[in-house]
This record gives sequence, structure tokens and C-alpha cells, in this order.
Amino acid sequence: MTIKIGNYENFSLILLTMIRLISILFVCSFLIFSCKKEGCTDPQAENYNVNANTDDGSCNYPLNELQIKMNTSYGNQSFYLDSSYVTDEGYTVKFTDLKFYLSDLTNEQDTLYKASLYDYRNNQNHLFSTSGDYSKFETITGKVGLDSSVNHDDPSLFPDDSPLNISNAGLMHWGWNTGYIFISIEGKVDTLSAGDNFDHNFSFHIGKDEFMENFTFNNLNWTPTSNGHLLEWSLDLEKFLKNNESSIDLKIEFLTHTGSGQLELAEKVKNNFMISLTP
Repeated sequence: MTIKIGNYENFSLILLTMIRLISILFVCSFLIFSCKKEGCTDPQAENYNVNANTDDGSCNYPLNELQIKMNTSYGNQSFYLDSSYVTDEGYTVKFTDLKFYLSDLTNEQDTLYKASLYDYRNNQNHLFSTSGDYSKFETITGKVGLDSSVNHDDPSLFPDDSPLNISNAGLMHWGWNTGYIFISIEGKVDTLSAGDNFDHNFSFHIGKDEFMENFTFNNLNWTPTSNGHLLEWSLDLEKFLKNNESSIDLKIEFLTHTGSGQLELAEKVKNNFMISLTP
């Protein structure tokens, strides 16, 4: 069999071209796959990979301090106990006590904090601090008050550092009723426009199982701090006394201990409190 030189040269040229194309495809594939490096691309994660350019969902976040602060105000004014404010009716009002319980703060799967007692006189704007992964808590559900399964437990049996222990709860646990006070707001008011001649006191103590209220705060933005992350919530006591839903007239609505004959005002106090509490 005789091979013609011309055909042999054509065959060699075709083979050489195919080898070159395969080599180019191999190099291109290598470059593509070598340029794609998967890993954690979030600098705030503890396993951040500076060389990764494609996030593979593997980021782990350190359990740092998570803190929630309560910014209490009276409308656009800074709030202080024992300071004077003017109500919509023109009354001069002073708040002398502000306490409430928040409990079962979760993302519906993980628990952020079991129970917290907010006491303005002792803590001012501090609600609580704990450790955890802030990225899990863009939504927080919780309760103002306590679930019935906890509300009637013996307050002396809670751990010493628990806000539910009787030594920490103090007057926020009723002596006459098996359970806790969920919301306590007290003060005095001048309804006669006589300056500082306060003519009567007001006292709102809201408790009992049926007055526990659930809440959900969505789209929460945690602010980085030097050692963790911070949330700031707000409580507006001007809105508590007057809002689009209802108003509390301290001249005639000034006392409820959630007892018989006081339930209508207790319901109003609870509802207004929920409106005045915002993320």
C-alpha cells in the first residue's frame, strides 16, 4: 500500500490541530475551575476564607455578646422617672415606677433569652445581655408577661440569678395572688393645672394568665459593637397614654390591679402598652 505524501501531510495537520484544540479546552477548563474557589465569604464569620470567591453556605459565626436596650421616651422627649411631662389633656404627670417582664424570646426554634425583668429605676435602658449568634435572630417572638406554666411556679425555687426568683422579682410577684405582675406603671398626676400640686396617684398592675400578650418583631438590624451586637427597642409613654387606638384619662382611669371591676382598664393598659413597645 502506497501512502501519498500529500494525504499524509493533510492527516498530520488535522491531527495536530485536534491536539491543539484539546489542549486549549483542557487549559480553559482548568482555569475556570481553578478560579472558582468555594468557601465562607463573610468577613464577620469565624471561618472566613479570604481566598474564597463563591460562598458555599459554610459560614460559622462566633457566639458573642448580644445585648438589647430599651430606649424609653415620652414622645420626642427624653424620659426620666420623677420628671414632669404634660399629657394631651393638659395634666402634669410624673412616672415613679416602670417595670415589666418579657419572656420566651426566640426565633421560634432557638431561644435567645428565657425571661427578663425590665426595671427602669435600676437598669434604665438595659434589658438584658446574653451570648449567641445574632444572625439567627432577624425575627424575635416573645411574650409580655409569663406563660401560665411558669406564672404559678414557686418564686423561691428559681435559680438565684433568675429575674423570677423572689429575691429579684420583689413586688413584681403578688403576695395575694399566685403569679407575677407582668406590667407595673405608677406615678402621680396634677389634673387641676396647679403646677406641682399633684391631686392623686395612678397605679397600673397588669397580671393574670389571660393578660399575657405575644409579640413578633421582624427585620431586626443588629448593630456591631466592640464585643458583639446590639438591638435597640423603644417604649413611648406618651403613646401609652394616648394613641390612635385609645387614650387613658388619668383623671378618671388611674387604678387597676387586674381585679374584679378593673378588667376593662387592665385590658386598655395592656393594649396601649403593646402599641407603645416597638423595635
